[in-house]
Amino acid sequence: MIRDASRSTVRVVPVLVYIDGNELRAAEIRQILPEVELRVDALSTGFSTSAPEPGQRARDKVLAHPVNLPCCAEAVDLVTVDGKSLRLELDSENETRFCKWWRETPVRLELVVAMRRAPGAEIELLTGACAGQIASKPAGPHVLGWDRLFIPDGDDRTLAQLAAAGEIAGFRRAVYAAVGGALGAAPPAP
Repeated sequence: MIRDASRSTVRVVPVLVYIDGNELRAAEIRQILPEVELRVDALSTGFSTSAPEPGQRARDKVLAHPVNLPCCAEAVDLVTVDGKSLRLELDSENETRFCKWWRETPVRLELVVAMRRAPGAEIELLTGACAGQIASKPAGPHVLGWDRLFIPDGDDRTLAQLAAAGEIAGFRRAVYAAVGGALGAAPPAP
């Protein structure tokens, strides 16, 4: 709760726990949702999911995390234009070899955010996608994972490099704006 002394008003600031996130990604979400108090929590020790699709991976993170506040977790996948997930190819190779093998391949980066508004509530999935290609080599902060391997259409930098520079991709902004809307947070001023 925040009290505005100049107006003698009280407004409730929504809280959102970002499960399995990192501070660089959290900074991006805070830019998108300035009206939300974002807390980053680690996953429980020993957490594992074998789910191949990002929606189930994100949902599993939310289900595995004991939190009594609204929470969310995200998962991503790189998918070729014919619908093939590249998740297993990356899991079996290191990033540099992956980029050499798949470089310039047209792909979509699919983002799924699993969100639970309250303890015991249904888990909602919010999705977004961005077209682009595989980078010729990983670039950007290692903590941003697959974003280091993906160059959005119309850019020459990886998504991780853009995030590190404070630039937010439109598809990420749209998904997290929807999360904020679900929490009742006012959208940021243009």
